[in-house]
Amino acid sequence: MTPEENLAHLSELLVRQHERPINNKYDDARDFTARLLDLPTSRVYFTYVSRVSNFSVRAVQSSAAVQATVVVALIKLQTENEATHRAAEKLAAKTGKTIILLQRVSNDSLDWAVMGGYYVTADRHSKEIASRITEILGGPPLRGIEISPGEAATSALEYFDRLGLSGAGVGTVLSQRRDISSIVTFAAASTAAGLSAAETVVIAKRRALIAELKQMIADPATTETDLHKKVKGNYWIFGGRYTGVARASIMPMDRYDIPLFCADGSLHIVELKGSHITDLVERHRQHLITGPKVHEAVMQAANYIRQLDEGGATMETIYRNSGLDYDLRRGRATVVIGNQDFVDLPEDPVRQVGAVTRSMIDQTLRTYNSLINRVEVLTWADLLDAADRSLRFDEEVAENLVTDTASELGNDGPQDNTSDADEAPEQEEATIF
Repeated sequence: MTPEENLAHLSELLVRQHERPINNKYDDARDFTARLLDLPTSRVYFTYVSRVSNFSVRAVQSSAAVQATVVVALIKLQTENEATHRAAEKLAAKTGKTIILLQRVSNDSLDWAVMGGYYVTADRHSKEIASRITEILGGPPLRGIEISPGEAATSALEYFDRLGLSGAGVGTVLSQRRDISSIVTFAAASTAAGLSAAETVVIAKRRALIAELKQMIADPATTETDLHKKVKGNYWIFGGRYTGVARASIMPMDRYDIPLFCADGSLHIVELKGSHITDLVERHRQHLITGPKVHEAVMQAANYIRQLDEGGATMETIYRNSGLDYDLRRGRATVVIGNQDFVDLPEDPVRQVGAVTRSMIDQTLRTYNSLINRVEVLTWADLLDAADRSLRFDEEVAENLVTDTASELGNDGPQDNTSDADEAPEQEEATIF
């Protein structure tokens, strides 16, 4: 998408009632921006600023704002631009956050435009984010801010305070560690908030993998082997009900793509196929049916299960004598195949049917799955969407952990971790700068 298209879509996601206390009102805009920047959603924070004097309050008072590295400030149109830029620049220098300023094009328009923004030049990651923002949203480039070592140290200490790290705790770690990255990691992980931050790093890596896989399955040149190599070792994509990976050739003459063990010890075979399957579904009279490659893959998985049912008891005894406790009977399988985006069936005037849509493909696969036993067909698109939703849930858990910890520590101010809907009302006399 072009910067204009990205900005137009972002404008559509920004609701009109910015000054009303509505929870989660910026979630869709936040998720969209985070995907564009390849960041966890917890690292992006949207806030509406109707009064410049409350700029810094809006951007740091909630736990979600504290965790964020990118703050998108929606500036009320009547606000003076010069004062807004001064406030944003000071906030970026003080907190080290990347600040993006958006403003409505006019009172009669629902479109938003980029006013610019600020980032700290000493932070290489912030510099990369600032460059990326200009690429995806256009507008004037974000301005870099030079800060002194003393200012950087002060900002770091304030950040530790917001995480709930005591000076004594940081000092103890400093006396034991040499490497600065180890210091920060060890110290942060010693608190619930810091542990949440460490978990967020893992989530970020997993989200990057999902983003890469989504690009791969959208490319017709991607092969089944390419996908297999990328998924190898990242079996969390298939969900959290699995406890381990079995050997690929449990039964003679059969070799599985990914044999996973469930918590109850049973076997679940994952058979990976390519994503570029143009005949994932096809027309049969007035209806849709699954294509031949789907049927072929399902029968391959069904034969694996039949072999396990027939010879599982014998093989269990053999493996048990080797110290491996396998439960090979009544196993299940999942076939991951295709991508709905590659199916292109236009309307057929002869059959008097319209063009095939994504929902029609999904319904066809659901019908097929309801009629087969112990084998499930799943597209790559659906698999990655499910993994993405699971990561969003993990992020919400991490954010709630930080909020709960802050409450236990007796922090003042609102603890809303999703939006600025419950923030303290703005006061006319609240002059921050």
